[in-house]
Amino acid sequence: MADEKELSEETKAAREALIEGGADAEAVDAYIKLGIGDDDLSDFEEAYQGKYASDEEFAQEQADATTSLSSKEFQAWPHYCIDWEWAARELMMDYSEEGRYYFRNL
Repeated sequence: MADEKELSEETKAAREALIEGGADAEAVDAYIKLGIGDDDLSDFEEAYQGKYASDEEFAQEQADATTSLSSKEFQAWPHYCIDWEWAARELMMDYSEEGRYYFRNL
């Protein structure tokens, strides 16, 4: 859990409400650690994108989600030639990561 000594009562209450509502406690703590919402966690659900092993995996998932190609077509040329490290660096300008939890910068 996020260090409770540093959290305001408002943040503690918002954290508990998110977790009781089904949010992943570790993801909420990562969001708090990033300081994206400061004491206001109301954007957590909109910002949270999931947990991924790497920025590159996250970039590939985002590309999959934003294309109309099937996964079989996505594995065809030129998609297997994409420099996913570069794509991830560019994508991460609009996202933040903490502990492999990814959040859109709102």
